[in-house]
Amino acid sequence: MRIPKNAWKVAVLAGMASYLDAGVLVTNGGALVLYKGLGVTNQHISQLSAILTFLFAFGALFGGRLGDRFGRRKVFTATMIGLAAGIAIMAFAPSIAFLYVGIPILGFSIGADLPVSMSMIAEEAPEGAKGKLVAFSHVLWMVAIGTVSLVQVFAGGLGVLGGRIMWIHLLIVAVVVLVLRSTMPESSEWQRAHDRAVRSATSAQGGEIKAVTLKQLFSKPFIFPLVGLALFYGIVNLSANTGGQFATLLYTEFAGMSVSQAGLVGVVGLAVGVGMSLVFMRVIDTKYRYAAFAIGAVIYTFSQALPLIFGVHAWTLIGWQLLGGVGGLVAGEPMWKIWSQELFPTLLRSSGQGFTTFFTRILAALMALITASLMATGPATLFIILTVAVAFTSVLGWFWLRRMPKGEDVEAALEAGATPEQAFQLK
Repeated sequence: MRIPKNAWKVAVLAGMASYLDAGVLVTNGGALVLYKGLGVTNQHISQLSAILTFLFAFGALFGGRLGDRFGRRKVFTATMIGLAAGIAIMAFAPSIAFLYVGIPILGFSIGADLPVSMSMIAEEAPEGAKGKLVAFSHVLWMVAIGTVSLVQVFAGGLGVLGGRIMWIHLLIVAVVVLVLRSTMPESSEWQRAHDRAVRSATSAQGGEIKAVTLKQLFSKPFIFPLVGLALFYGIVNLSANTGGQFATLLYTEFAGMSVSQAGLVGVVGLAVGVGMSLVFMRVIDTKYRYAAFAIGAVIYTFSQALPLIFGVHAWTLIGWQLLGGVGGLVAGEPMWKIWSQELFPTLLRSSGQGFTTFFTRILAALMALITASLMATGPATLFIILTVAVAFTSVLGWFWLRRMPKGEDVEAALEAGATPEQAFQLK
């Protein structure tokens, strides 16, 4: 189907939250190393990275709810201002103390922006293309990794100046996105749902629509998709997070590869990921969605088991990363993004995403704390955990999440007088 230009505009401008999310994470890792000229130590890097992760989690939790209460446009405008301010502090910080000011602002702002922006994309996309445009945000996520990596190649030998250049790249992007987002109207779907809720609350016949209260998110029937998506995203992300943070360490410690060789594998994996994302965009809104999910789940699970079956060496780790990139693009985070738009009604959509993102980032931070210890006892234990994790989420997605009714249908049934059990019927 032909997608209107305005829908693509929303997909790009709101989807830049994913670009900036990946950009901040990768830039932070590289620029802080270059900031050792300011006196930054490995301990500082560890502390600042942890702060970024935890503030991202809390930002998603609060930003998601604010987006449902006050509208998508207000929240993602405020978060982009905060993001630009945080990046500016990081880019021009004269001392370490300023880094501890900029990082919390950065983490909270990008965390708060992400669920609201994803909701905006889905709500402004035409029927039959919602999944495709939401999936497009993952393409932007990977483009950011590639772009930041290229900037790092040219700036990596410049010391502190190189770190500032890396942050300035993101500052320019954030300011441009902020200016262009200011031309976007509020989500029409959110506005209609909000107006309907206000009319219902003020009518003589009834009170507030139950489905738009935060309490309802943690009660039947919406507790089911909330728990299901939190478990799916939180656990499946353990593999992607481990690959992102520890792949280079695995290659150098257990496969005898150099950092440069590990980086080359990452570049190839990025190219594979972009290609798979484009394939995913073509099938997500078709009848082949769950056939693709099943194939992806098998590939993803097998990729985690490769080092267990054949031993940990260069080729099994390369297979783990590349095949994981193929399977994960269909049975991993992009699928969570799609389900998050479909399984919650409009006025709970970004709240649900915010909670599941919060859970996922906290779980990832806790896993990162023990990963090095697991590797020290031998990498087999780590890959057992990752294999079980991906197998579990594959089963969860196939037998439970894909059978859940759409959030808007559940909400309509509740408003028509159905009980939560009647409204929430698995397909």
